[in-house]
Amino acid sequence: MRWEEKTLDQLGSISRGKSKHRPRNDPKLFGGQYPFIQTADVKNANFYITEYTDTYNEQGLAQSKLWEIGTLCITIAANIACFPDSIMGFIPYKGISDARFVKYCFDMLQQDCKQISQGTAQDNLSWQKLSTIKFPAPPVETQRRIADILSAYDDLIENNRKQIKLLEEAAQRLYKEWFVDLRFPGHEHTRIVDGVPEGWKIRAVSDFGKVVTGKTPSTSKPEYYDGNIPFVTIPDMHNTIFPLSTEKHLSEQGANMQKSKFLPPNSVMVSCIATVGLVSITSQ
Repeated sequence: MRWEEKTLDQLGSISRGKSKHRPRNDPKLFGGQYPFIQTADVKNANFYITEYTDTYNEQGLAQSKLWEIGTLCITIAANIACFPDSIMGFIPYKGISDARFVKYCFDMLQQDCKQISQGTAQDNLSWQKLSTIKFPAPPVETQRRIADILSAYDDLIENNRKQIKLLEEAAQRLYKEWFVDLRFPGHEHTRIVDGVPEGWKIRAVSDFGKVVTGKTPSTSKPEYYDGNIPFVTIPDMHNTIFPLSTEKHLSEQGANMQKSKFLPPNSVMVSCIATVGLVSITSQ
């Protein structure tokens, strides 16, 4: 049986966030109880948005608006929140659609969204463009069953990510204790010479292996992208030791433009522009 297809406005109401005050980063607007969800918060979230960097106070709320629990903003907001006009909010119609199912449809239709948002100096997905995309629309009961199954996997992934984060933090504390504070097992009986345990040496990174600088293929050549070769960028390295997914992928043609830049598994990556000093290890 073929599912009916509908545009987004037939599945729920959609509108942009609101942030009227200028400048938008005026300190007078912040520091209250209302979560202020920004593009970076959505980008860094998994399925649900559980962390955010800023909050609005009453003055901030007065020039914005509240969105209800379950609002879809690329992912689904876990709390009532405000957000700026760089984010759209989708609220499903009761009995018509399930927000989780629509979120999974967005994942499936990402390439379509990317294609219709291009054409200006900065990609922009307007409502006029978004309204041209058709979404699969089975009965809402079917949507819920599908979303229940898929979200169970997402919940498991999220729990694993939390466990990984705790283990990474424990490893960092242990590293600091042993190699920064020099309180390693047996340190009481070890001489410290020139700031390191006796017998150790301080060496340059290049003494331990080959150092290469990455290269970004030309973004003016779309044929270089949207393949199946992971292309690690700085956002992929935030809050993780092993980046398991990347925002961008290269085609074979794009990858061939920088053959000398391929990194084998277990290579150490260090960010050197913008957010400097992030360290991750290649996992594949």
